[in-house]
Amino acid sequence: MLKKGFDLSASELIDFCQPRMGYFSVPCFLDFIEALPLTESGKVQKFKLIEKGVTNTTWDREKVGYKVAR
Repeated sequence: MLKKGFDLSASELIDFCQPRMGYFSVPCFLDFIEALPLTESGKVQKFKLIEKGVTNTTWDREKVGYKVAR
């Protein structure tokens, strides 16, 4: 979650991740959400994120022509 008054684009996030991750680990899709779906014990419900899938608000690096360096 970003601090109030700060903004971050998907390409800026990928620019940050790229030198810190392996080529195969850099995400192809990004979607900014307010909060992660959690269980009562605080664990992330990944299946809910997977069920949501790619939507109109999802950033697709191939669609925008973003190239990840190898």
